[in-house]
Amino acid sequence: MGMSRILLTALLLSISISSAQAVEWTPIGTWHARLIPTPGHEVAFDIRITTAGDALEARLVNGKSESPFTSASWDGKTLTLALTHFDAGIEAHRDGADLKGFFSRVTAAGPFEMPFAATRTPATLPLREKTASSLEGAWGVEFEDGKSITKATGLFAQTGAVVTGTLREATGDYGPLHGTFDGVHLVLQVFDGVHIYRFDGMLQADATLRGEYRSRNNPPPLWRANRLTSQAAETNLPDPFTIVRPKDAAAAYRFSFPDSQGRTVTSEDSRFSGKPLVVAFMGTWCPNCNDEAPVLKDLYTRYHPKGIEVVALAFEYTGDVDRNRRQIRRFKERYGIDYPVLIAGTTSTAPTSPAMTQLDGWQGYPTTLFLNRAHEVVRIHSGFDGPATGEHYKKLKAEMEETVRKLLKK
Repeated sequence: MGMSRILLTALLLSISISSAQAVEWTPIGTWHARLIPTPGHEVAFDIRITTAGDALEARLVNGKSESPFTSASWDGKTLTLALTHFDAGIEAHRDGADLKGFFSRVTAAGPFEMPFAATRTPATLPLREKTASSLEGAWGVEFEDGKSITKATGLFAQTGAVVTGTLREATGDYGPLHGTFDGVHLVLQVFDGVHIYRFDGMLQADATLRGEYRSRNNPPPLWRANRLTSQAAETNLPDPFTIVRPKDAAAAYRFSFPDSQGRTVTSEDSRFSGKPLVVAFMGTWCPNCNDEAPVLKDLYTRYHPKGIEVVALAFEYTGDVDRNRRQIRRFKERYGIDYPVLIAGTTSTAPTSPAMTQLDGWQGYPTTLFLNRAHEVVRIHSGFDGPATGEHYKKLKAEMEETVRKLLKK
């Protein structure tokens, strides 16, 4: 090769490198992300970043479930993904071809932070033998923390080595769990903006499952599960409409709390007089409450013109009034809520709140009360079966609507 040709080749290579370096790095695309509670027990999920005009949009992906981040931005150095309705977010920096940073959130115990990492390369799925067992179907699950046993129902679907589904408890479900099962080893996980869950398990010789359950970086309790028949799956948990009861069924249920503007709203206000009322105990931090909000919004939109009223009573993590008012406004804006959301207290004061002391058996959020025109408690539902529960979600929505229709007829 002549000297002139060598010089030309070098020049072209230099131009090619300069051009490649001139192309601005972008976070747009799908990221395979993970939070790291403890090394070796990461919680995996995806983030999908797209453009919307000159702005970025991002979605949090757990298996087949997607939910939008409040906002997304990239300033050339830092990727910021906000979940303002949870008082949370992810901040990450470019690390070569990857992203590294932290997830942070305000909790009842104070600020919380966990390492975050993401790559554009998906994790390798485990090999699964053709003869290996499938987890498809319902499972009876028990958690043991050394003091008590908590029951749940696992609802799983499986395609190849990929498993999706959720666990139902009396107070709600665990969200869109997703992971893998190679015929012996099971990993299920979810990060929904609040929950950071991971289940590790192994199939035993007797066809049961046993393993550990991790929530954030707390000590992991043990769990076990056995397959349920369709009939046993229906009776594994108590009827959620029978768990919570009014102490005095003949007494009117009463409330009086401020809204996000500081204005007191009471059950005695003229706007509620002689009208059936749905009262939802919730928190803006509660994923199950976030699942229920669009359902209540839909019921209010369709049945408020016919006379139904809806009020949400929020129990927040902190006693910071300004912060709680801000979170209520963010929650209402996210779901387009028109009905009142009142600040009823904090999670620590909830058991002694006047909202709760009128009831027996209250266990957690959400809890939804259905009141007749005299504001007597007719029915109470404990927890909420979200979209991840499939047919249970459809059934509960239909039951809630039918209850509202009956209240309006009386």
